[in-house]
Amino acid sequence: MRVLTFFYLVAMALSMGALSAAAVASDTDSAYRLGSGYPVGETGLRLGGYASTQVDVPRTDPWSFDFTDLSLFLTWDNGSRLRFFSELEVGDVLSAGKHQSLGTKNASFEFERFYIDALVNDGLTVRVGKFLTPIGQWNLTHASPLVWTSSRPVVTEDLFSTHVSGLMLHGSVSVANRQLEYRVYGDVTDNIDPHRSGDPFENALGAHLRYFLNDTLQIGASFSHFALNEIDPIRYYLSGLDIAWSYRKFELSSEIAYRTNNSANTPNLWQGFAQSVIPVSQHWFVVGRYEFFEQQQDTTGQVGLLGLAYRPLPPVVWKLEYRLGTHNEMLAPDGLSASFAILF
Repeated sequence: MRVLTFFYLVAMALSMGALSAAAVASDTDSAYRLGSGYPVGETGLRLGGYASTQVDVPRTDPWSFDFTDLSLFLTWDNGSRLRFFSELEVGDVLSAGKHQSLGTKNASFEFERFYIDALVNDGLTVRVGKFLTPIGQWNLTHASPLVWTSSRPVVTEDLFSTHVSGLMLHGSVSVANRQLEYRVYGDVTDNIDPHRSGDPFENALGAHLRYFLNDTLQIGASFSHFALNEIDPIRYYLSGLDIAWSYRKFELSSEIAYRTNNSANTPNLWQGFAQSVIPVSQHWFVVGRYEFFEQQQDTTGQVGLLGLAYRPLPPVVWKLEYRLGTHNEMLAPDGLSASFAILF
């Protein structure tokens, strides 16, 4: 299959570039480190980003190839109380499959994030702009080089908008000699994001708490009251729990969410997942995941995923996975996926 050959060529080119950059960085006194971005002199600016490619071969639908993401980061931090971050994402830079030839007609540009942080004190920062919705943990670290699978769990994107355009208060405090992180946010305007990202909030008010029980275990809770940009003016109420445990290179994580609403014609929905990561060598990892998700128009879907990940360097990852389930055709169809991602 020619698209697979092209996928491997693109991935290998990016991978070889990453390995070369890492080798140069380790042999010189260069300011650049792969995965950490490039500092622009003493201006406080830092350039970075990530890229990913993916091939999907569903069990019942045509295959597809996508140069999924090319995201460019710009950070400004000169040590003052103000900081700036932006992420410009070019989606589907190249795509093929589904009876279409290789091309760029599906490419799209979007400011994934852009915000200003104002440090009030050691325990409080005020953020204004467009940022990732703090519901659970996956959505906050969803970039392909930072996660273990090519596909994201349904619960991390189906029940809410993945972005907030507005204001957030965030920080951390000490509780029982342990760290408690908090985020309280509101989305009340579309002026910050006039082009309206996919499935945006009409308005929202919510909070996320994360408590570090020890160095290996953390638990979180999410609460949100919102309306989506839909024809029907439905108010949704979401509550969620998340947990993450890591020891050496072993990982266990889980998220569960329950969404209710004020409409008699719209069902309440439970969704969740549990995922494990097991190292089999220094660079190879086995990934397993189970998901369940109630759906508005169908019975409860269930999906199992078994995958393999190879990390030659922390910012570089190759992934291969197979997904199989029941009543999952709409949200998480059966099939094989392979991807490559690099953080630069």
